[in-house]
Amino acid sequence: MKRIAFNFIIVLFISSATAQSTEFKYRRSLNNVTSEDWYSIHLPPDLFQKINKDFSDIRLLAVTEKDTIEIPYLLKIRTDEITTENFNLPLLNQSRANGVLFFTVQIPANKTLNSLNVNFAERNFDALVSIEGSADRKDWFEIVNNKRIVSIYQDQIDYSNTTVNFPNSDYTFLRVQVKSDKQLSLTGASFNYINTKKGEHITLTDFITNTTTENKQTEVRIRSPYRAAVHALAISASHNNDYYRNYSLAYALDSIKTEKGWIQNYSTFKRGYLTSIDSNKINFETLITHELKLTIYNQDNPALTINNIELSGPKIEILAKLSPHQNTFLYYGNTRLPSPRYDLVHFEDRIPQSVKTIDLLKEENLESPQQEKALFTKKFWLWTILIVVIGIMAYFTLQMLKRNN
Repeated sequence: MKRIAFNFIIVLFISSATAQSTEFKYRRSLNNVTSEDWYSIHLPPDLFQKINKDFSDIRLLAVTEKDTIEIPYLLKIRTDEITTENFNLPLLNQSRANGVLFFTVQIPANKTLNSLNVNFAERNFDALVSIEGSADRKDWFEIVNNKRIVSIYQDQIDYSNTTVNFPNSDYTFLRVQVKSDKQLSLTGASFNYINTKKGEHITLTDFITNTTTENKQTEVRIRSPYRAAVHALAISASHNNDYYRNYSLAYALDSIKTEKGWIQNYSTFKRGYLTSIDSNKINFETLITHELKLTIYNQDNPALTINNIELSGPKIEILAKLSPHQNTFLYYGNTRLPSPRYDLVHFEDRIPQSVKTIDLLKEENLESPQQEKALFTKKFWLWTILIVVIGIMAYFTLQMLKRNN
């Protein structure tokens, strides 16, 4: 009796699992797979409308009449890759002359620097930094001149920008000059070499902005007609004087219908400052959205004039080893699918640096009437078989119960 019950449960489980089998709404065929090799497949912008925001529903499937094979792939978001090497160097010949602070450092042999961060005991200062280089401490050559650094600590504002970036320098000695509106006490200086491996960025142009100012806030809504991958927002703003404003950046979630109409919900993911002494480029983790909302908190100051908005995102591609003997498709459009887990992520270094690039062909809607009819036919026969199996098991169960009685 227990065996019969167990078998019955197994059948029900199989039927349930089969009924909830993986289904995709769309697919695209891969074009021009000429040989068995590694390929790069660029994901076009219109694809982001129909995939999960975490890319979890993307699958590469090689389809034949008898079988379907899942092909492992590696998702690559081509953002900048930044590495930093830090140098804590002894400060030599600290001195002052005519209100200017000087110090010198010696660079280790065969090392290159391109960034300086200085720390002072004082707050609330406005200073200019110049850097010169020399091979023998006799002849000095200008590297950067009058780079502005500031510290603001007042009226609930705590902001400092004391980093000076300069061209790659391999001079034996660097001499730093600091001119300030007040005497500063140097507490430390650190040099760095920042190596940036540039990613592949796409400037987004198909968007509109709407700017409103009320209640001491400027709100800028940046809308695109479709979802896109974004990771940077650059704001060009102007004002008659230097400015320092808090901001928050949010992306659109779902909309809620109320008696007063539709209300758009947002999720804030970034906070910071817009200032007249910085580039005002906001970088963030790549996200898929159709709308961003930038809120600038003016307090009692006149609103900034927003001159221009630039939006950009990374190139997103998948890398996979393909064969011309397979009819391979990119499937997507399944909100229930979790992200795949492939061994390939542990062997990325074995993928060639240079791979062939192929395109996706026209999208196929798998929910079209023809597809739905075929799907209905498959489900009909599937359920028919399951009902027959359950019926047979029920018949034998009743027979065994009669014998026991």
